Amino acid sequence: MPGGESNPRILGGPEKKLQSAKLGKLARRFGLPRENPDPAPLVLALETYYTVLVKLLVAEATPRRPAAAGWAETLLRTRNADDPFAWYTEAWSAEIAEAIRDIAGKVARYASVPPSSPGADVFGRLYQHLFPQGLRHGLGEYYTPEWLAEHVLDATGYSGSGDGRLLDPACGSGVFLLAAIRRIRRARGGSTEPRELAREILDSVVGFDLNPLAVMTARANYLLAIGDLLGPEPAVEIPVYRRDAILDEAQPGERFDYVVGNPPWIAWEYLPAAYREATAPLWRHYGLFSLSGTEARHGGGKKDLSTLVLYAAADRYLKHGGRLGFVITQTLLQTKGAGDGFRRFRLGVSGEPLGVLRVDDMVRFQPFAGAANWTAAIVLEKGRETTYPVPYVRWTLDGRLPRGGDVPEGCFSRESCTARPIDPARPRSPWLVLPEGTAADVAPRPGPSDYVAHLGANSGGANGVYWVEVLGRRGDGVLVRNLPGRGKRAVEAVECVLEPDLLYPLVRWGDVARYHARPRTWLLLAQDVQSRKGIDEAVMQDRYPRTLAYLTRFREALIARAAYRRYQHRWAFYSMYNVGPYTPAPIKVIWRRMDTRIRAAVVEPIDDAVLGTRPVIAQETCVQLEAGSLAEAHYSITSTCGVSTRKTPSTPRWPKPARRPIVSPPRARP
Repeated sequence: MPGGESNPRILGGPEKKLQSAKLGKLARRFGLPRENPDPAPLVLALETYYTVLVKLLVAEATPRRPAAAGWAETLLRTRNADDPFAWYTEAWSAEIAEAIRDIAGKVARYASVPPSSPGADVFGRLYQHLFPQGLRHGLGEYYTPEWLAEHVLDATGYSGSGDGRLLDPACGSGVFLLAAIRRIRRARGGSTEPRELAREILDSVVGFDLNPLAVMTARANYLLAIGDLLGPEPAVEIPVYRRDAILDEAQPGERFDYVVGNPPWIAWEYLPAAYREATAPLWRHYGLFSLSGTEARHGGGKKDLSTLVLYAAADRYLKHGGRLGFVITQTLLQTKGAGDGFRRFRLGVSGEPLGVLRVDDMVRFQPFAGAANWTAAIVLEKGRETTYPVPYVRWTLDGRLPRGGDVPEGCFSRESCTARPIDPARPRSPWLVLPEGTAADVAPRPGPSDYVAHLGANSGGANGVYWVEVLGRRGDGVLVRNLPGRGKRAVEAVECVLEPDLLYPLVRWGDVARYHARPRTWLLLAQDVQSRKGIDEAVMQDRYPRTLAYLTRFREALIARAAYRRYQHRWAFYSMYNVGPYTPAPIKVIWRRMDTRIRAAVVEPIDDAVLGTRPVIAQETCVQLEAGSLAEAHYSITSTCGVSTRKTPSTPRWPKPARRPIVSPPRARP
């Protein structure tokens, strides 16, 4: 939420995202029962406490704070219509009043310390302290650093000196709004009377967000940023509103010269079904669903909500000739399939074009603490056609990431490049990025590859069912224990005996290092890899009755998976996603799907003391490339490190050498 990412829980409840956020540890910090805390009330309690703190801090820091005794209770018993976190006003009691007075007394000790400068994000750090990283990242929330917001404004050309109106349509705690306010104050502060300057800011810097907690925080930050300009006049309306930039039903006509921000990065499959249905017409209208059903199902349909926010905001809010600067995932520019629709750069079939003016590639480091996302910033101009090559700048971190808004000299180095479609005949094809001034004609080099990479097996959020620990042999079966805390939904812990045939060693993202991969757990794969469907239930009952009985215990959770409901509801309820003939390939190259640098390894079947020789399966957080032999696999791994793997008719198919262990098997307890 802070810094620009709307809170996805507003789109459909927190439970799906919070199971893996270590809520037990969070509950213990606040003196609550640790065992299996209910996510919804725990998060609501934290949000309410945060809201109370913000209101009291703002009231203490503004010159119009009421001086009468009991002002805190008066303030907090006044409920606004758009404040869902003021539920306590309906249940007011002596105990609540005492708690409010206690909090107000402690706040008063710190509120006398002003922010380092007008326009600082006072509440972002507070939010990060109250809501631990595991919880925030489980909800898709990443704090946008001030230096990144400042860079986006620089790239769009926004100086604050009469440039026009600016909007952040997913403003979070208001980092981009505060950066704009600082610029206006620097550019206009010496020549404009304070109240007039405040009015100019209020008229020209606007924020929207769907999350009421974000709206409240941004309003508070905004008020503190201009509070010294207002004087003792009556309260003003802060132009930060609770609105959904995608499904905004407001009357058209409100246009801005600049639209900036860091839209929410939420994968399509993690959106609630009702929201996917409501937004589906817009995905189609803007051409963001550009693939066939089969392509979309098998790896090409990894759509992200940020793309729809960008197109909808450019269409609805940006003036003709206006500029949009967004933080996006860099994969949109170089991914085949999923990024094709984004690279249309046109608002619908016959709408206005969006001209790409500049891209900043920050893949080589992590602007967002604790996130492995591939980050880029893009600047577009509405009404201009995109012409290639596009200026493209690759950033490298040479020092430590700055904490404030200014980027110290020498912190980053930047390489000027150019980008263009890899296939000139297909303008929406992935981009080819080359250093500026490259003289060699590389146009003939790109072409179809003889190797096809695939995502690993995807449980659709039910890892706690499919991931198991092998405990040892039991007669003609294998004793296993599932890993109930590893999925998006909590499931019961089960220890039972299964047939060994459908158990495979599993390589996950964290199991892959450079030239080395070590599976640490096992995957139950009840899938017909040729038909890409779950094994028929009648076959399961005949051949694997104990496995079918185990899966049936989780039938409700497996049917509730979004991917199953969308793509596989006609098949067995335990069907999995991204599974095909390539999945159990005996020899393959595996690498991490998203990472700051390449980590790849060659794997082959392992010899396990309990289950015998079994091929290794990759998780969907990894990518795999099937090879015909170990020699070919070691040859083709060079493609993962940036060397072409394109074969010619003269390329030999190497004979398979004697088997040798490449990966270590997971240990099975006797």
